[in-house]
Amino acid sequence: MSKQTKILGIAESLRKNSYNTALLRTAADLMPENIIFEAFDPEGMPPFNQDPEEQPPKKSKNSKQKSVVLTH
Repeated sequence: MSKQTKILGIAESLRKNSYNTALLRTAADLMPENIIFEAFDPEGMPPFNQDPEEQPPKKSKNSKQKSVVLTH
């Protein structure tokens, strides 16, 4: 069994018909079977603000946990 690689794609666009998001969807369809590819949806992600660093918004916390899982 070959080792699986995990990739998190981030388009950083909130536009519904973003070209970057479309490219990520196409890339996901073209990935080989040993690649786990997930496109991150930035909808609802607040801009960076260091003030609430101890109690980050839920969307920020969830995306950080997901990126840690995908990179390990």
